[in-house]
Parts: sequence; C-alpha cells; structure tokens
Amino acid sequence: MRSVITLLMVAVAVLVQATIVNRLPFDWGSGPDLVLAAVVAVALTTSPAAAAGCGFAAGLAMDVMPPAEHPMGRYALVLCVAAYLVALLRANTGLGGSAGGRISRWSALGVVVAGSLIVGLGYAFIGLVMGDAHVTVGSVAANVGIGTLATTLVAPLVTLPVLGVRWMLTGEDFATIQGPISVGGW
Repeated sequence: MRSVITLLMVAVAVLVQATIVNRLPFDWGSGPDLVLAAVVAVALTTSPAAAAGCGFAAGLAMDVMPPAEHPMGRYALVLCVAAYLVALLRANTGLGGSAGGRISRWSALGVVVAGSLIVGLGYAFIGLVMGDAHVTVGSVAANVGIGTLATTLVAPLVTLPVLGVRWMLTGEDFATIQGPISVGGW
C-alpha cells in the first residue's frame, strides 16, 4: 500500500511539473523542481536502492515528457544519484533523528536545499561533459541559484506532505496487526 501511494504521489509531482510548472513563463529563468522535492521525501524514508530506483523512474519520466529539451537520461541519472546519496546519508549518519527514525521537518527542507544544489550542479556538469553550448559559468550560477531558491520555497508544499503520508504508512504499522489468538492459533 505504501509503495502504491508513493508511486501516485511522485507521479502527480511529475505530471504537475511537466504540464504546469515547466510551461510557466518565469522571467527569472528556472522554476521550482517539484519532482526533486518529492523524490527527496521518498529518499528520506527508504533504502538507498529504493531511493535510487524512485529517482531514476521520476527522472526518466521527466526526460521523456515534453517540453524536454535535453538528451534522454540526463535528468534520470542526476536524480537517481542524488536520491541514492540522500538515502545513503540518512542511513549512515543517523540523520533520521530519535523520534522513530523520523527526520525533523526543518532538516528535511535543508536536505531539499542540498539536493537541489547537487542536482543543479550535476545536471550542468553532465551538460558540460556532453558539450552543451548553454552551459556557462554565469548560466549555471543563475539557474542553480534561482532553481534552488524556488524549489526551497515550494518544498513545504511537496516534501512535507509526502513525508507525512509515508510516515503514516510505515511498514511496522501493518506488521503489528493481529487477529484474535486462541490456544490453537488463529
């Protein structure tokens, strides 16, 4: 159930990003990255392998949806690596905190900021390696800075609800459900 609801939430983020946010004419350049904000929430509540899979699937969906203007797989690779690193950081550093392994809301928003910087710089680096003529120091600084700020501003509307739903649907809740027990078993 948790996986299905997570899939639906990330799919909604992908659809809203591709159909609404990416089509808005922002005067300042790049807009917020709703997909990144949703994937970070998933990465903070799952294993590194599952986070990487979620990041790859969401990134690939964004790569194939119009108006994608970059080579297919570029965003999928960056989002996959970023989600993996976030989940690995949480698993190996105890970032989850003491309240049942839950990260604080402020820490989650901080991870969104760091993830947005990593994704923006990684995306630019891959573009530079692939010979993208649009990748210059000025454009990277402006797009990464503005994109990170915009993503940070919308993160409470995306990351926190996804985290809340995933926390409500933890695997332990379903493992403790028991029926009436008698001497002979069920």
